[in-house]
Amino acid sequence: MTYLFIGIGNAGGAILDALLEYKAIRRAKPIVIKPKPEEKSDKDNDKIETKLKKQVKGKSVNFAFLFAGLGDSNITSTIPGILTELNIKMFLVGVLPTNRREKREETINAYYSMEKLKEHVNSFIIADNQRIAHLPNFEDFYPSYNRYIASCIADILTGTSPLGSLPDEMQLSMPMDEVVKALSFDNEPGYVVLSRASELTKGLWGYIFPFLRHKPLDLRTLLRVSLEKLSVSDAPIGSEKSVSFLRVPKYYIISKSVDREQIEEFMLSHSKECHLAVSITNRNIAAITNLFTYKFDQLERLREIRRLAYEEV
Repeated sequence: MTYLFIGIGNAGGAILDALLEYKAIRRAKPIVIKPKPEEKSDKDNDKIETKLKKQVKGKSVNFAFLFAGLGDSNITSTIPGILTELNIKMFLVGVLPTNRREKREETINAYYSMEKLKEHVNSFIIADNQRIAHLPNFEDFYPSYNRYIASCIADILTGTSPLGSLPDEMQLSMPMDEVVKALSFDNEPGYVVLSRASELTKGLWGYIFPFLRHKPLDLRTLLRVSLEKLSVSDAPIGSEKSVSFLRVPKYYIISKSVDREQIEEFMLSHSKECHLAVSITNRNIAAITNLFTYKFDQLERLREIRRLAYEEV
């Protein structure tokens, strides 16, 4: 399967660039498309359509990740419709603007963008800039926030790839088709909130002396810390569905140290339905990325931007 990544605007391009810093992602040789900001006319859209169709022709592209700022009016142009026409399912990794007076128009645009795109998009994976807006000079934190979101997407992609070095009975990956179902609904897209946490499994000496054993896997702490880093403020505890992507050194899988029941029990206390995928990392690190799927009206942040849009009518 070939990945298709499309980065629109400054926000979308920044997250995509951060994602491409991962060697595992680059090794997958994804198709990467970045429309230029000035490409807005019908003639430019025709060029983008021709380029996109040429890029995917003859390749097994079934899923696309579109990265964009939701306040960018350019997001609702040609690309989503082309992907629908090509029968390519789409995850939109969308950035919500902050609640600043000067950003009000962008916030309203974000609502109308989601309204126009919901017929094309399977899942809106939301990164809310309001999460860092309380920080002094918060715009300086954009690069680290982009890397955080990119690390979550990297975990999703590795969690859907078979662990070729393990016996079949130890395969814990999750097919992308199942991920689509877990992050969407039959008749409408899912609105997905991300969270992630990681910890070292060896100290400094573990890098110097590889034969030193990994420490016990502290899943409870990983899960608790991840919930402190949700990508949308005030996300309710009860989501409709959830998926956890756990990345651990091979040692934990071979030694059967991954307590699946503990993860599932925790996630079911925060969602009605949960799924788990496990992938291997060569680093001495354990990381868990959780995705919680909601309907639009379940998220106060989305209801808030809809209220702003209606006030302007």
